Amino acid sequence: MHILEPPRLPDDGRSYQLCRAASGLLCLLISDPAADAASCVVQFAVGSHDEPEDLPGLAHLLEHMLFMGSAGYPQAGSFPQLVSEWSGRFNASTAAERTRYHFSVNPAGLGACLTQLTDMLAAPLFAPEAVAAERQVIDAEFHTRLADDALHEQAALGQMFNPSHPLSRFSAGNLASLNLEPTALAQALRQFHEKHYRAANGCLLLHAALPMDQLELLANELDARLPIGKSASRASTGPLFSPQRLPGLLRWQNRGKQEQWLLLFALDDAHTAEDSKALRWLCEWLASPAPAGGLGWLRAQGLAAQLNVRTQRYTGQQTLLRIEVEPLVAASDYPALLGGFFSWLAALRATPISDWPQDARQQLADQAFFNGPQGEPLRWLTALAERTLYELPEQILESTGQWAHSCEQAWHRLLQQIRPERVLLAQSQSDSTNLPQRTAWTDTRFASSQLRWQPAAGDGNALAEAGWPIWAVSSPEIGRRSVTAMPGLHMIPSPKAPTAGQGMETTRFARCWPEGQLGRHQRDRLKALWSLQLEPLDNWANASGLSLHWHDEAGLISLELQGPDKALWVGAAAALAALAQPPDLSLQRLAEHRYQKSLNERTHTLPAYRLLDELEVLLSPITSQPRDAADAAQPSAAQVVWLHPQPWQSEQLEPIAASLQSLCPRVAQPFHWQPPAARSVEEGTGTVPVDCHHADRAQILYCQARTSGISERACWQLLQQHISASFFDQLRTRQQLGYWVVARYHEVAGTPGLMLLVQSPTHDHEQIETAITAWLKGEQERLAGLPFEQVQSQAQRLATHLRAQSSTPSGQLELHWARGLGLPGATIHEQCIALEQLSHAMWQETLQDWLEQPRRLHLFSKDMSVAP
Repeated sequence: MHILEPPRLPDDGRSYQLCRAASGLLCLLISDPAADAASCVVQFAVGSHDEPEDLPGLAHLLEHMLFMGSAGYPQAGSFPQLVSEWSGRFNASTAAERTRYHFSVNPAGLGACLTQLTDMLAAPLFAPEAVAAERQVIDAEFHTRLADDALHEQAALGQMFNPSHPLSRFSAGNLASLNLEPTALAQALRQFHEKHYRAANGCLLLHAALPMDQLELLANELDARLPIGKSASRASTGPLFSPQRLPGLLRWQNRGKQEQWLLLFALDDAHTAEDSKALRWLCEWLASPAPAGGLGWLRAQGLAAQLNVRTQRYTGQQTLLRIEVEPLVAASDYPALLGGFFSWLAALRATPISDWPQDARQQLADQAFFNGPQGEPLRWLTALAERTLYELPEQILESTGQWAHSCEQAWHRLLQQIRPERVLLAQSQSDSTNLPQRTAWTDTRFASSQLRWQPAAGDGNALAEAGWPIWAVSSPEIGRRSVTAMPGLHMIPSPKAPTAGQGMETTRFARCWPEGQLGRHQRDRLKALWSLQLEPLDNWANASGLSLHWHDEAGLISLELQGPDKALWVGAAAALAALAQPPDLSLQRLAEHRYQKSLNERTHTLPAYRLLDELEVLLSPITSQPRDAADAAQPSAAQVVWLHPQPWQSEQLEPIAASLQSLCPRVAQPFHWQPPAARSVEEGTGTVPVDCHHADRAQILYCQARTSGISERACWQLLQQHISASFFDQLRTRQQLGYWVVARYHEVAGTPGLMLLVQSPTHDHEQIETAITAWLKGEQERLAGLPFEQVQSQAQRLATHLRAQSSTPSGQLELHWARGLGLPGATIHEQCIALEQLSHAMWQETLQDWLEQPRRLHLFSKDMSVAP
């Protein structure tokens, strides 16, 4: 391995090593003493844009086939079983120009899982019968995705892209597009794999609490197995859009009934360092809800509720700027929205970049860089892997790059490309009126035309500095109010996490309602409002390395902030101060709009999600439901739990506590909240039909434990580890029931349970139910014949995993939280003891509870998408 030297490295307690093997494989190894789990990402620079034009979906099928047996592990589906044994998770995905495989497991299982993944990548079998079977799964996935607006949007946009560009092609794959005889298709897969799955075309990222020399050994093992040779080159395919298509108006029929508009711009000059810097500035201005931000500007005019910005680079130094807009106006009023957007752009163009707080923004970027990547490791590992496609290796870790001293020439060159004559406006609509055309593969209705619109003449005035996005937040003033005078404020100090210099801390605020007072609709309305109140802080928080997350538990809503210690205190005070401000009427209307949108999305989501949603309702503690919005739970009726870093001094606690008192006056009353219990399922099987707007059939068989004791929680988690791979293998791999087949542990308010879920576009309810029943019978026989020593061995492994997980900084934090509130998670140590002392009688009682004296709910989808 040749060590590469980035210009700088984060100072976050982790050790980083960037290296390239002689084969060309690029490796980023991260030794992190605070890592909860071991995570791995392997990515190849090959995707749907590289597949033969006569075999759309071949790259997607190849990704699936790697899990269907390899030279050293011929059993299809054995990798999910292995990952399950190490208490982990895995996934894979195919995009336009990359294919990615990743997993996260107990650290002790990293070597075994990486060894099998290496064999899968290097020596897949491509047995013709397995290819034919997995092609059926690809087809099932395709039919399921026909209810997904993203697929139809992609198909409609494909009609507008340059016909010579791969973005214009169908890439999902189905039986018709992959219609070769199985032996010939297997040979096409083998050739595609040999061409692209080479070390020089890939990268490996590892993150674990292991010494660097052990990570190097693992990287070398992967590198030794991958084929060597020059990486396949990808030819430039010309411009993204044909000039005669622009400016364009595209209308297409959605399936989810949610209107969304897109403003698309092809950027030809956004690949140099200065151009990339300008593009980052533009995206930040665009997405800001501040009055001078793009989103804030459109909201103030009543034109849009939400705006999201994404950029995607493609071969040939082409970049697609994608601005997603949730409109508040009718489709025919698009001139008003375009007028508002380009008037804001004119004002931004008139705002001198020399006046921007570039040094302050650079300071935030530097701070975030040195604090290191934050959040869930697989999330930021995949983001780093994505950067390997387009960045120089030494720049991969530079996730924020440079902000200060922007080049005015690059800035205006960028804005020159975002003009009315270069825009493609794409509008989704729920009806097919006046949409005469259909796409070839997805049968998406659409219509396209020239965009007959011109902006009003006039020069833009500069954006007012008072309305600029927030790039700095002041520290709160220290007062003299006593925190101890608030008996209803339940404080849980958490000891400083042993993170070896990362300086990361967590604080969490939970509002707790008396039992029966916080229903689901009240909760969702409150979260919609609170998230809008915090939106103006998002820009500063992200730049400061702070993450904000909402969590739901029975009877409470909590806001968690995590980040560098110094920024955390300032951010927590600013967040609570924002929540303490009474929302004006426009914000309340926007919150209600967001809530109603979430209800509509919930109604039209995929059947599996609808069933999961209904299961939550059925199992949640009983609450009094509001008659209308005016009956929603009042924040003032809640009491507060506050988990804070123990080192914070009283003068730091006081200004935050003052905001909490303003938010929740009941902190003056003694704290008496108790966690509510889940509803109990009666013995036998209750059948629940659920209305769904989708033709796929979905079923959930939920099985609840008889009690919520410590041994039951331990044993049902162990049971899930023994059955999940078997359920997947039998119903998905062997019987081809559908794309989505999963068995998982499902705990509600401390009560353990198992959930068996199947969604199928090809099998009816009777076939699905018959398959689940037959599997249950076969599983009863299999588990009865399983040597108890094997059960004990897995129980020991699970106990080791749970104990290791609870000893990490995040695990310790959750323990403090659970103990402080009396939640079931406080018993993790006792669960480990129960697993280590597992008796044959205890195991048999668990099997009997699950199979012979069951307490079950059987949910099945009822198709409402067509008239009876």
